[in-house]
Amino acid sequence: MKNNDRMTKLLTTASAAAFLAGGSLVAGDYGKAVIDDKMPIESSWTICDIFDMNTLYEGDGFVKSISLNGRYHGQAISQQEDLNDTLDNSYHGWQHRRFRLGMDIEFAGDVTLKTSANISDGSGGGRNPLTSGPLFNNWDEFYIDWEPEDNALSYIQIGKQKQKITREFSTSSKKILTIERAAITNEVADKKPWGVTFGYELMGIEQEVGAWITGAGQDNTGLNNYPDGRSNGSLSYRASTPINDSTEVFFDYVFVNNGNGLDPNKNAPDYYGANYEHTFAIGTESEWGRLGLVTDLIFALNREAERTPGPATAIPGGNDTWGAVIMPYYNITDTLQFVTRYAYMGEGEQQRPQRFNRRYNVENYHTFYAGLNYYICDHNLKLMAGYEHATGDLFGSNIDAESGSWMVGLRTYF
Repeated sequence: MKNNDRMTKLLTTASAAAFLAGGSLVAGDYGKAVIDDKMPIESSWTICDIFDMNTLYEGDGFVKSISLNGRYHGQAISQQEDLNDTLDNSYHGWQHRRFRLGMDIEFAGDVTLKTSANISDGSGGGRNPLTSGPLFNNWDEFYIDWEPEDNALSYIQIGKQKQKITREFSTSSKKILTIERAAITNEVADKKPWGVTFGYELMGIEQEVGAWITGAGQDNTGLNNYPDGRSNGSLSYRASTPINDSTEVFFDYVFVNNGNGLDPNKNAPDYYGANYEHTFAIGTESEWGRLGLVTDLIFALNREAERTPGPATAIPGGNDTWGAVIMPYYNITDTLQFVTRYAYMGEGEQQRPQRFNRRYNVENYHTFYAGLNYYICDHNLKLMAGYEHATGDLFGSNIDAESGSWMVGLRTYF
């Protein structure tokens, strides 16, 4: 969505220039302008300018700038789930989905330290500092970014960062078009391990290679989720190129050394490595005027083994899955957007909106989403509303699982 503030400033500047140039018609003296200093001057400031006021320091020395970053995502959910047409459980309430604060420090030499810490995810998974636990839960991201001006090298990033795979997961939560990502996306991605990534362009194709440590300390009572001896290795590769003026195609691959999914001791700890040994994704992003389309076709092989015996519906180590995401959207106006999405998952964990006491493993899982996004200040401040219907079977059974979720969200970041 475009901010009208820039256009207002341009129109104001153009009007002033025209006024000055045309002043001689009033004054009768060529080249001189008469300005009425009694004319009221209207301020072009809007509430959206607040999101540009996060710079703490700017200078010409070793430290070039210091700025704050943060985001808050809250959402109301009303959902229930039926098993074989019988109510099994439900969730109705407000959820503090994400609450993060961090700092970006830019140094000389095109180097930037980027940090972001989870303060409170509330019912979304984490401690609420207003009721218990420390102010900071753990690091969300902590990495050094080097982007030299020389076009021969795009960037190098070192530290805790997103292992990007699929269009949905590669898109920041600040800018995703649905309130939650699809189940198949969360099944194969949703990880931010520690690693090194190198991005470059070759023969017109943007590419990135990465090497990772798929593990970290699991003590979330502070910011100590650093790599440790329980970790294993991971590699990643991404490539993208436009195929015409409206469409770009993407290829993603992630490898995790999990012993073909049969060795529980090689599992990647939660949120520090993917669930599968091999994950492939082919995706597209297209725009035709106000209409857009995002797609993903996903294949994942050798799911990690359970460390301890799981429930009766546990997915065995070494199993594979696949899925697809098709997400068309239409910009009704410059501030109002309609989004719909169909997603399929062969097997894996249920969709994320529900916050029941348990999330089942399912198979042959279909989800349908439709919603509206209202952009008050582009993605910096927006309202989101949507409904999602999900249907499938509990894994390894003939028990139907069906749920409906109404969701309304407030999202902001700076």
